[in-house]
Amino acid sequence: MTILAAQAGPAEVRFAVFMACIAAAIGGGYVARRAGLLRPSWAGRIMSVAIVVCDAPIACLAIWHLDIPPGVWKVPAAGAAAGVATCLAALWVARLRRMAPADAAVFGLQGGMGNVGYTLGGCLCFALWGIQGLALEQMFCLMWPFFSFLFCFPVARHYGEAAGGPSPRVSGLAYAARTLWQSLTDIRSLPLYLATLGLMLNLRGAAPPQAIGQWHVLDVLMVAGVFMQFGGVGMTVEARRLPVFWKKSLGSAAIKFILSPLVMLAVALALGLSGEPLQVCLLLAAMPSALYSVLMANLFGLNKDLANATFILTHVICLGAILAGLAAWKIAGAGNLFAPGG
Repeated sequence: MTILAAQAGPAEVRFAVFMACIAAAIGGGYVARRAGLLRPSWAGRIMSVAIVVCDAPIACLAIWHLDIPPGVWKVPAAGAAAGVATCLAALWVARLRRMAPADAAVFGLQGGMGNVGYTLGGCLCFALWGIQGLALEQMFCLMWPFFSFLFCFPVARHYGEAAGGPSPRVSGLAYAARTLWQSLTDIRSLPLYLATLGLMLNLRGAAPPQAIGQWHVLDVLMVAGVFMQFGGVGMTVEARRLPVFWKKSLGSAAIKFILSPLVMLAVALALGLSGEPLQVCLLLAAMPSALYSVLMANLFGLNKDLANATFILTHVICLGAILAGLAAWKIAGAGNLFAPGG
């Protein structure tokens, strides 16, 4: 998802532009809601439109453009396996703490879903390892549509139904099949199918249309997606409600920044990864909670306040660590961290 962005200019400029768009989108959504121009109930619909109109074609075009070398399948496989394992571990912790279904789903999914795409993970991989790091990040993200729509969306739907009342009395296998089928036939699962199409076109050697690059199609879709999805977050943020969930948010942050990298380390070593592929996987495993976790809270009737609180807290922690690292790098006189391979 970062191919064209990587060609647009220095990494620090790209990073600053995306961070500015994110801040503007969240702030704009919040101000518009407070001014009565937008309603919080519209956030789910706006985010749904962003999934179908922006994320689906981005998934197809990004994967279609990728250069996929032999053996690199281990990187997305490690990402998917570690994501599922960490989500399941976080859901188990939520069960031990007897969280309500609407809280448990958010706690579990935000523990395993990270901001690994063009809004953070890609920028950092390019800053630290240059174009090779960026390529590995894009390989890692090959798994994202499948992880999100085959695992995370059914989990969110299941807990959303549990929060809304008793589930129908059907067998566990039948219920799981029904939930998966509902997710697969949901229009918001379109990125899964377009990602599959992009992968098929890539493997068949079909050349992407030159107009995609000439007209900066990916850039436009990414910026539009950022404003619609992060704007939706701003529309649902209740500042006075955020401190109520600080304990659960802190627990989810601990899973995201401690357990997730440890699980990734075990999975990656089991798959035989080493060197830069291992380092990229570990970095991406320690990214803050994904925007999609907030999106799913809005779409499936989960705890939006907890989702917003954890999303904001994990990003504050991560960006604070990045700024501290940059300051230390400058003080040490080690050069420009955001130079390719710096």
